[in-house]
Amino acid sequence: MSNKAQSSRYREVKHNSVIPYYVIAISWILFAALFPMYKLGHFIVIILISVAEFVILRHLIPPKVERIPLPYEAPHSGVDDVDNAINIGAEYIRKFDKISVELYKIDPTVADKLSDIREIMSTLFEYVSKNPDKLPKVRRFMNYYLPTLEKLMNTYIELSNQKVKGENINKTLSGITDILDTIKPAFERQLDNLYEDRAIDISADITVLENMLDSEGLKDVRTAEKNI
Repeated sequence: MSNKAQSSRYREVKHNSVIPYYVIAISWILFAALFPMYKLGHFIVIILISVAEFVILRHLIPPKVERIPLPYEAPHSGVDDVDNAINIGAEYIRKFDKISVELYKIDPTVADKLSDIREIMSTLFEYVSKNPDKLPKVRRFMNYYLPTLEKLMNTYIELSNQKVKGENINKTLSGITDILDTIKPAFERQLDNLYEDRAIDISADITVLENMLDSEGLKDVRTAEKNI
């Protein structure tokens, strides 16, 4: 998933390190112990040292970036039953956005995988909102796959935060990571299946059009013009 797409879903807050302030405080204490602080020149020296320390340490210690998810707004179809279902799905998207923040601290690669899946979910709900008759095709997707995915991601975070990781924990973490690579294409197929009826209709229209062109002798003319 592109950084641009991710940045549109998160607000970044930078937290500067407090280490420079501690270093400056220690410098003042040591300086005061070695030199009399009643002379103006000594104050000027320690101030210059403090400024230099602050600038150097701020450069060496980058701020910690916190990603705060922006609230996901569910699309609306105008059909109560469909909107209720989409709102349930939207709540899962909001949960996954929060989970992604925690995952990003643990393993950015896993966080990116979940973000890709989340983006497919968003596209799917957008399509259903515009095509309410497709809701039955995503019922199982919403009632089973989304709760299961949430459980897996929460388990991944819980186990990753364990200080001691034995064979069983590592095996479970690896299994969750692998299943994400299976879930993504499965979600993509779920989305693609929603276009099945439209693909059939378009295919039928193309066939009818080709038959009309052929019956009126226009198809061969078109083919001949391409060959010229």
